Amino acid sequence: MTVFTLKRRFNHKTSGFHQLKNRLKCSLYPTLTIQSSINFFSMIKYTILILILHFFSLPTIAQQSIITGTVKAPDGTPVENATVSLKSQVSQATVTDSSGNFSFPLNTFPATLQISHIQYQAAEFRVTGNEGNLAIILLPGEGNLNEVIVQAYGTTTRRLNTGNIARVSSREIGNQPVTNPLAALQGRVPGLDINRTSGLSGASFSAEIRGRTSLDLALSQNDPLVVIDGVIFEAGNQPANQLRTALNNRIGGAGGLSPLNSINPADIESIEVLKDADATAIYGSRGANGVIIITTKKPRAGKTEVNLTYYSGWSSPARAMQMLNTQEYVAMRREAFTNDSLQMTATPGASGFAPDILVWDTTRYNDLNKILIGQTAKHDNAQLSLSGGNALTRFLIAGGYNRETNVFARDLSDTRLSAHFNLTHSSSNRKFTSQFSGGYSGNTNRLIATDLSFYLNMPPNLLLRNSDGTLAWEEGGVNIATISNIDNPLLVYEQKRSNITHNLFSNALLSYKLLDGLEVKTSIGYNEFRLEEKALNPSTAINPYVAAYIKPSSSFANNAMSSWIAEPHIIYLKKLKDSKINFLIGASFQEKKYRFNSVEATEYTGDLLLNNPEAAGKVTASINDGRYRYNAFFGRANYDYREKYLLNLSFRRDGSSRFAPANRFSNFWAVGAAWIFTEEKWFARNEILSFGKLRASYGVTGNDQIGDYNYLELWRSGLTYQGIPTLSPDRLYNPDFHWERNNKFETAIEFGFLKNRLTGSVSYFDNRSSNQLVNYVLPRHTGSNTVVRNLPALIRNNGTEVVLNSVNINGKTLQWRSAFNITIPKNKLLSFPGLANSTYSSLYLEGYSLSIVNRLKYLGVDPATGVYKFEDVNGDNIYNKEDYQVSMDLAPKYYGGLSNTLNLYNFSLDFLFEFRKQFGRNYLAQLYNMIPGSLINQPQIVMERWRKPGDVATIQRFITGRVANEAFIASNVRLPISDGIYSDASFIRLRNIALGYNLPASVINKARIESLRFFVNAQNLLTITNYKGSDPETRNLFSLPPLKTIACGVQLTF
Repeated sequence: MTVFTLKRRFNHKTSGFHQLKNRLKCSLYPTLTIQSSINFFSMIKYTILILILHFFSLPTIAQQSIITGTVKAPDGTPVENATVSLKSQVSQATVTDSSGNFSFPLNTFPATLQISHIQYQAAEFRVTGNEGNLAIILLPGEGNLNEVIVQAYGTTTRRLNTGNIARVSSREIGNQPVTNPLAALQGRVPGLDINRTSGLSGASFSAEIRGRTSLDLALSQNDPLVVIDGVIFEAGNQPANQLRTALNNRIGGAGGLSPLNSINPADIESIEVLKDADATAIYGSRGANGVIIITTKKPRAGKTEVNLTYYSGWSSPARAMQMLNTQEYVAMRREAFTNDSLQMTATPGASGFAPDILVWDTTRYNDLNKILIGQTAKHDNAQLSLSGGNALTRFLIAGGYNRETNVFARDLSDTRLSAHFNLTHSSSNRKFTSQFSGGYSGNTNRLIATDLSFYLNMPPNLLLRNSDGTLAWEEGGVNIATISNIDNPLLVYEQKRSNITHNLFSNALLSYKLLDGLEVKTSIGYNEFRLEEKALNPSTAINPYVAAYIKPSSSFANNAMSSWIAEPHIIYLKKLKDSKINFLIGASFQEKKYRFNSVEATEYTGDLLLNNPEAAGKVTASINDGRYRYNAFFGRANYDYREKYLLNLSFRRDGSSRFAPANRFSNFWAVGAAWIFTEEKWFARNEILSFGKLRASYGVTGNDQIGDYNYLELWRSGLTYQGIPTLSPDRLYNPDFHWERNNKFETAIEFGFLKNRLTGSVSYFDNRSSNQLVNYVLPRHTGSNTVVRNLPALIRNNGTEVVLNSVNINGKTLQWRSAFNITIPKNKLLSFPGLANSTYSSLYLEGYSLSIVNRLKYLGVDPATGVYKFEDVNGDNIYNKEDYQVSMDLAPKYYGGLSNTLNLYNFSLDFLFEFRKQFGRNYLAQLYNMIPGSLINQPQIVMERWRKPGDVATIQRFITGRVANEAFIASNVRLPISDGIYSDASFIRLRNIALGYNLPASVINKARIESLRFFVNAQNLLTITNYKGSDPETRNLFSLPPLKTIACGVQLTF
């Protein structure tokens, strides 16, 4: 029998989206609508053709010179990645290659070039056009105030920035043997809270910028916007897989396959994190939770250069709890039976049933930590790039290969192939510029269905394989299917899984200078993300005891998501006598399409045709597709008076198809201002305070990350009635909900001491989120479980961020730099009218954090009885919500990082410590229903249990779990709803260490090699913590902890 269930949504209301095109149009393209992407791309095609023809028809009458030069350190070492820009216009810039060479086109003379690098002092050179090749020496830096950073629709510098933007460079990313860009940000960005959900390759990360802003995370996502070269990465940071794999935590529910794992970190030039209103408001509703801008590597003018990097690494769990061996386990079980006054028996179903003691071999010992997760994972990574060009045309082509195995016993790998290109061309008169970039990655992740950490608590004397090598399902006539919570962990090797990811992104940036200071730009981007999943469950993975009613099965799923975005805009720069004014005005047009398909095929008669659903006895299929459209008009005005007084205004009007026509549009804005008071005449320059800036910003952003079609009346396929398919209501019509609002305020002081040898900032932020969008629970008689609506809750996130950068030693042969950051966040539900009568009354309390622990207060183990104790607040001897107390907040108290960079001759050493003060779920949170003393293994820490009256212990007395006595109720009923399952999960982790050596130029030049570097990189080598559990980052005993990795490699440029 084949049954198809179609989960397609039906719309019985007019979408009203035609109003969007009528209310919002782009002045640059008055005929542009969002009804037809085909018409849109046809128009773009002709626009590009016109611009190209116009370019070839331009007379090259402008006289232009190419300024070339070489940038070196005092010891003669070439300075790579130094920024060379025109002082009057930092957006016109290039960077030096690995040999320190650069070429820079200029139309007018004299001109002033500005050369900057994060590790060197900035320099300025006035050129007339007759200098020849410039030889520029940069002195070791005293600060990084002139570092160019990427912002929305442009660039700025740290000195002139009015917002809060953190930057992580390609060097910092490249020093880490990681495959997910988010992993490279841990501990480096203040205000960015990142946690990984598993140590498996491809696992997702949670990322939160300046706290949680939403009540209902299942509806209103709290993830930051991810932008790659100006293109929205629509897959974002949400787990992409539909079918369960080892990446999904079976206990805790978090985790999954990260879409960001499809991005090759080796292709990244920098990652900027935008946090405050001044930096994010121009992204409107999309930037409500902050923005992560990923900028890929660009080509550089100069001779053709080939760069090859290869490393090989080895990984193992950074931290794991040791489990009881067989001798300890048997002693625990016998003690439990004694405490419960039960007689052990081999009779199934009896209260004293103990096959692990009376039937199984009690001399057998399986060290499951070693068998299941104790192997060494292998990591191979190779990158090859070709780049070059001249001042007018530059190119970059790169390819990457990455393969990781895991610590499980089989060769289950995660393999990624990637390609990246960038082509930049300018007309000879520099009026027309085009830049085309793109990339593709294909990722094959072959994992098993379940993280083997889930089975670490199987009895250590469980028979895993029979003498003939087949899976063991029984011993001594007792089948494990008759025992609760017991299974053969090796069965998961028989369950075949594969996830194949395809990620394609491309961008075209066209610009034309109409007049002096007036430039027209158009950015056009496309992104496609696809995921193909397959899960096979053959008969070899099924216990013969249940094979009569559980047959072989298979599951298939396909995710397809594509989006295009076009953003035409105009930039006007006007230079006055003592000031500069910069205007930006533009529009954004975006459309996303998606389709999620899944097929469940069951009741196969054999294993041969598991890949073919047509051979199944029953098939259930589902389809979920949709479309999202988004338009916006935006503008920004920036005023700079003598690089002393800075003002930045931004505005955006957003239109989203996720709201009903009456609420479809909303306005967002921000204002930022800065005062560099050390530029004042009355400020006497001295050797102590060399730079000082006060800045502040305030603005409003919104949030439309609530899914599509939620305001419409939706129906889905229901049960069949007399053989006729039916429809059932899925969601009620509700056009009244509207945008969440996020009001953001920030003030900060930035400083530099001792000629900027010590620089830093102290920022205070205060963000408030209102009009909370939630899935509101409805009575069942309405025909729908929930409806999306706004609740009048007000959430506040405030805190302080401190950043310090120091140049400790700045000699010719030895340089030592340090960087420190710390974030002290606070979260509070300021108000929630009607909270007591809402479905959220059991989750939140006014005046407290959204992450509070409001439960029974755990008092430890009673020394007299050996049973867990809890505080009975009202003394009625009944433990319920009336006894709940607020005891702790699970949001981090503070977090940050400390990094150091040392250079001695040709050696370099970088290391980063990440630290975090927090509380989290401990091992008791996973073991409350797997009671110490029952037929399940335990961590060795349970041996600190109570044994006799007067004992002071952390674990109550062992019990079998077969007798409903006071100890059973305390462990299985009261402990799970108490704060006893939480404890200190603070840690200090040596997140990264990188040691490198560059061969001297005198050695490699003979072989015509530009540079040759050997390096050793390591990740998660050391963790200092008092956490009672597996790992303080994942905080899940049944999830693979982060892996410690050591990688050795070589980098060659010629």
